Amino acid sequence: MKTTTKDDLLTFLRRDDLMRASLVLGRIEDPRFNLNTSVDALLSIAARVWHLSGGMHEDSIVMVHTINKVLYDELGLQVSADRSKRVMDDPKRYLLHEVLDRKVGSPLTMAILYSILCEQVGVPHECIAIPGNFLIRILDSVDDFYVDPFDQGRLMNATEFQKKFRSTLQRNRMMQTNLFEKAGGEQLVSRLAHQLKQTYVLKGKALEALQTVEILTALHPESPELARDRGILYCEMEYFSKAMDDLKSYLKKRPQADDVADIKKLTTMLKGYREIVN
Repeated sequence: MKTTTKDDLLTFLRRDDLMRASLVLGRIEDPRFNLNTSVDALLSIAARVWHLSGGMHEDSIVMVHTINKVLYDELGLQVSADRSKRVMDDPKRYLLHEVLDRKVGSPLTMAILYSILCEQVGVPHECIAIPGNFLIRILDSVDDFYVDPFDQGRLMNATEFQKKFRSTLQRNRMMQTNLFEKAGGEQLVSRLAHQLKQTYVLKGKALEALQTVEILTALHPESPELARDRGILYCEMEYFSKAMDDLKSYLKKRPQADDVADIKKLTTMLKGYREIVN
């Protein structure tokens, strides 16, 4: 029996396979997308890093510098903080195979790509989410350090990381000092799908947005907000009965939400449509 994109995604996540779980989202835009070609490309990049490291595989600094050389010098990935404003309306920056092809990514896809390479060449690490960016913390045997994949792989020590983090909070007008968290594979893929959903909504691609919401619902089946989003998309696509079911479910589970009045107006309008159709 043929599996769906969300079925394959859940299988890859159960296997802790960030590479394939990220790539399979490419089927949202192209159901015929074969991720094996992109898997081979990523494995070839990892093999190149391994070869260039010259036998220094246990030296995290050497491995990170080698990853940077391959990604930014040899492959020519174009990433810089001043390009981030053009990311939100471009879904291709959230599709990993497109990033490899076009050499332009988002902070999230670059962190995922960097994490995949670290995993493939045996560099202990974790991904850290901070407001507006994602960093890689290298778990070095001597002293941990940080890498910014969206800034040409810039290395930072703990002091430099704290300085960057405080600067990020100021830019985002946040006062808390604990707004960063470790993001595992499922969290990264969930964020990736969420960003894809946002870009599809902004571009008016209701079908792609709906497919992305279905994937997110498989990851977070109890989320009322996803039921609301799906209901709104069903409404745009004129699936009024399905829209009504999802929106009523949201109102039941979130009776005090800020958007309750707007959702109630929408359900009243849908009831009228259903009466006309029937």
